[in-house]
Amino acid sequence: MGILSGQAILDAIDKAFISIKPFDSKSINPASVDLHLGEEVLQYKKWKADGPPQAVDVKEKPKVTRWIMSEGGITLCPGQLYLMHTVESICTNHYVPVLDGKSSVGRLGIVIHLTAGFGDPGYSGQYTLEVTVVHPVRVYAGMPFCQMRFHEITGPIMDYQKRGHYTGEQRGPQPSKLWMSMRRK
Repeated sequence: MGILSGQAILDAIDKAFISIKPFDSKSINPASVDLHLGEEVLQYKKWKADGPPQAVDVKEKPKVTRWIMSEGGITLCPGQLYLMHTVESICTNHYVPVLDGKSSVGRLGIVIHLTAGFGDPGYSGQYTLEVTVVHPVRVYAGMPFCQMRFHEITGPIMDYQKRGHYTGEQRGPQPSKLWMSMRRK
């Protein structure tokens, strides 16, 4: 059991055990692969024109605002949650993908994910990033932003497409679907 090395990631891609699209072999690191920031941004609507901030209710489908980053990038501000995404779509039925921030991005005060850096075997698509910052930082679509490592797994794997919330080929940032679980109770 362990984490795949860069060469093992390349071998797994060659054997179609891992799919990364688009893929550039220059993105391979000693034990991970760099992923790039996509252009779409999503935020939860919390403000009314006249009144205090509104809570995001976990029992309700969240209302969101989406926009596309311009070539000039976007300045991220503290106290905000930005749902962003990777350019790359990733799929593996053989490994557990784990998303981490790049150290160079972390040293700028950018947090890539709050809690959901752990992927499921069988998930297919772009990864949603839960981005926050400790001070204003300007970022740009296409920049190296995070990295993914792949852990070996033992035992039978459940079919994610039958059990997961985010099934099908996911594109762009995805808001929380916790409300669906709350309604099933």
